[in-house]
Amino acid sequence: MVDELKARPEVASVSALKSREVPLTADETLRQRVVDYYNQPYDETMTLKESQAAFPDWMAGLDRFSGTGEYTAIVVGLDGDYLRYVLENCPFTSGGFDEAAFESGDYVIAGGAYHEGVSCPAAGETLTLEGRDFTVLGSLMHDNSYLEGANSPEASFTFYYLVPLSVFDELFPGQGYRQLAVNIDHSRQGSFEEYLSRYEQGLNRGISVTLRSDYQENFENSRMNMVLIMGMVGAVLMGIALLNFVNLLVSRTVSRRREFAVYQSLGMTLGQLRRLMLLEGAFCALTMTAVLVPATIAFAALVMPGIIADLSWVAVYTFDVSPLWAALPVIIALALLTPLACLRYVTKGAIQKRLGTVE
Repeated sequence: MVDELKARPEVASVSALKSREVPLTADETLRQRVVDYYNQPYDETMTLKESQAAFPDWMAGLDRFSGTGEYTAIVVGLDGDYLRYVLENCPFTSGGFDEAAFESGDYVIAGGAYHEGVSCPAAGETLTLEGRDFTVLGSLMHDNSYLEGANSPEASFTFYYLVPLSVFDELFPGQGYRQLAVNIDHSRQGSFEEYLSRYEQGLNRGISVTLRSDYQENFENSRMNMVLIMGMVGAVLMGIALLNFVNLLVSRTVSRRREFAVYQSLGMTLGQLRRLMLLEGAFCALTMTAVLVPATIAFAALVMPGIIADLSWVAVYTFDVSPLWAALPVIIALALLTPLACLRYVTKGAIQKRLGTVE
């Protein structure tokens, strides 16, 4: 299966991972270290052990280890991206990584709790796996989120021993793969995912496949959920602002009923009044544009990147003020047409009657 994947033209590399649960017994030094580790305070109200009280299988495993030193270890053989993930995301608590020593087959990396301090075999100590002695190259805070599937309940409390995949095959010949990570040429994603779709429908129905497109779809949905709420709030606020703008224009025009009557009594025609309204509306639109454009661009360029960075570490904000360009024609149209529409109402009736109107 792996050879077939590597032979695909879309595939750049294949990383593999195997695991095996092994019953072991810790020596007194390791047993006492781990007991003391989990009896240390977690906060002011509980110990580190008590913080895991919601996980009965884990608690039972620790109790068994504390009493007899017996535990079920998980030996992990890995290479490529899986090894890089561990080295990048799991801080060492003792020792460190030496590629040549690790690949030699005489060393293991021990993984304990993802918490500060040594909670597993430490660098320089030895252990025996399947009759073969290994030296601990280093211990680390093990983040097991890269492992798919579930371990047995007996391994709820465990130590992880990481070895090269070649060493794992020597210890446990014939062990199947637990998972594979395939790097592909992204320009050929479609053809490779079509191949995987046919692959799942064949004799491999039990294999779980997570596609790159699955991650892309989840990200798009997550981005949409994040943007949609802000977009809806923004649309409502914009609607309210435009209504207030229209209300201002209407009030400003209707309140000048007597003023327009005076203008007409002095000889101004209705056409000249309309031209006056258009000029005033154009000035109002120009003023709005002079305020909105710089303020919106400054907000989009300087403030929005920080807001998006706080909301999501995987999202990148792209500078875009297209909503402003869409809103400006609406604002200009309202500034020009609203006073004209109100003017028809304001200029109804005789000039003498409008001149006698009490404001």
